[in-house]
Amino acid sequence: MKVRRFILIFILLALTVSTAAAIQATPKILEFLPNPDTPNDLGEYVTIYNPNPAVIDISGIRLTDLEGNVTIPKETFLEPGSVYTIELPEGGVALRNSGDEVILLDDCGRVLDCAIYGESGYKGAGWSGVGLGKALEERIFRRFYPDQDTDTAYEWLPQREYLRGQSNFLPAQRRISCNITGFVSPDCSLDILCGEIKNASTLRANLYLFESREIEKAVLDLLERGGEVYLLIEGDPVGGISDAELSILENVIERGGEVRLTGNGLYRLNHAKYALIDRETVIIGSENWNDGGFPYKTSGGNRGWGVVIENEEVFEDLLKVFEFDWERGFVLSSEDTPRSVEEDSANFWEGFWHREHFDPAFVSGNFTVSLVIAPDNSLHHDTIIGMIESANETVYIEEAYIRRRWGEYENPYLRQAIMAARRGVDVKILVDSTWYNLDSDNDNDELCRYLNDIARDENLNLEARLARINGVSKIHNKGVVVDAEKVLISSINWNKNSPTSNREVGIIIENPEIGAYYNDVFLSDWERSGTSFRMVLILLAMLLMLGSAVYFMKKWIR
Repeated sequence: MKVRRFILIFILLALTVSTAAAIQATPKILEFLPNPDTPNDLGEYVTIYNPNPAVIDISGIRLTDLEGNVTIPKETFLEPGSVYTIELPEGGVALRNSGDEVILLDDCGRVLDCAIYGESGYKGAGWSGVGLGKALEERIFRRFYPDQDTDTAYEWLPQREYLRGQSNFLPAQRRISCNITGFVSPDCSLDILCGEIKNASTLRANLYLFESREIEKAVLDLLERGGEVYLLIEGDPVGGISDAELSILENVIERGGEVRLTGNGLYRLNHAKYALIDRETVIIGSENWNDGGFPYKTSGGNRGWGVVIENEEVFEDLLKVFEFDWERGFVLSSEDTPRSVEEDSANFWEGFWHREHFDPAFVSGNFTVSLVIAPDNSLHHDTIIGMIESANETVYIEEAYIRRRWGEYENPYLRQAIMAARRGVDVKILVDSTWYNLDSDNDNDELCRYLNDIARDENLNLEARLARINGVSKIHNKGVVVDAEKVLISSINWNKNSPTSNREVGIIIENPEIGAYYNDVFLSDWERSGTSFRMVLILLAMLLMLGSAVYFMKKWIR
């Protein structure tokens, strides 16, 4: 009896192991290109891969679009983590630009994996829910969570419209011991940045705008000392490159610096704002190198956050990104720049308002850091979304603007913030109140109304405010603080294009001292943005002045 029981148990275990092996030994679709920029769409392909820790036999597996079939030849094996690419068209399989199915079948016709896109109406096995979006020219549909298979669009990140030739940097989270300096604009940003440049031998910077004459002085001084300067600049910013910026770039070139412009079509905009100094210093921020982002005086500029990190590992991670973009830039020569410019006029409101001033925070210790590279990993769960999801007590968000929807999708960052509030987390969202962020029907004022209505209807500890901060021109920040311990410092706006189509750079830092610094800055801004007695007095004074002006004008006209 015992022998029979043993044999039965052995057979059941063997069946369990073989069944598990069969389940694991399934190849998955990794990526496919349905709309190459070639005549007759030549160059379409589908790549499958082996997500298993052992070699698998893929002989006889068929690829179909429900119109044709391609069968993988005999004696075809995939090593762990390796890929097999099927060039199309073949066997009647040609992926339609308007929409189609990409399905893997075993030799018995069972669905092993499936993906749909565009106008496909497929409702069969292996897929549920919406498809992966439109097959834009040169768009590669790529599985961004290769270890997951939900039979939905989730692991494909359909908001991320990956174009052939774009980078795919996924820097690892790092635990480091080093010195970090936190700073904010307009309070102390210029002194920190110029101080780092003045002590540098080599400067590499990737910038959306460079219009600051004060920063220019520090850069030219670096060149005069025999240093090296490499500037990568957005070649087609909104409104075009200003005469002031071209003049600065000309001066850098004439003194031996190298300047390249982006604009190769891989990214909608090069919107990054970071610098690499010598071999270990990284500066990342939300602000352009202009008088608003790094004001000469401490009032009248933008609210923005920045950080200086002295660590070789983080430096090397970001250097790879810089070199990738640098190699694809276009060389700018002095002949391409103007000879004279008009200087910017002074800010009338500079120094008019009084507010709290924040000095930089110098912290030496242990940190956990994660680089956020857009569009590469900016929508991955491990970066911004996961950071917000990790909140236990507070989520504080300060943004130039936030869009509720990204086309047909919800804003995933905003959705995660609302979900945090529904978990009982205190969520505060502060956005800019400049007129151009209020003048349409899908702007910051509508956003605040939407969020505050949700908070009221669901009794959530969630509030959104329009910023009104003395001595700050506007909110240009793109930052988040979670539990006063984790902070996001970045150039990433919360619209669709910024994290999905632009080159952007940010960093998430976990450390209680650094977290507390930005937490205090946020709360200071937040408190000054509520309705206050002082604001009421100012409004009453303005109304009194307006009324007096109208009265005397009428009296004068008579």
